[in-house]
Amino acid sequence: METKTIIALVISFIFTGLGIAYLGDIKKGVGLFVIGVICNLLGMYVWRIFNYIALIVWIAALYLTYKEAQAIE
Repeated sequence: METKTIIALVISFIFTGLGIAYLGDIKKGVGLFVIGVICNLLGMYVWRIFNYIALIVWIAALYLTYKEAQAIE
């Protein structure tokens, strides 16, 4: 696995979607980050179901980061 892929996955693990932005797709990365933050906030203050949606977005962002990094290699 290439170093850039590992760095992108670590960034995306900590901050949902920003690993994709690191790889160059800024709109998709920031979009996933914003969706993750909004879902987490709604989960804390409105309905708990949004926490599960945020978890799904986080997992999807990790997968998309990996696929994006493989496409670049």
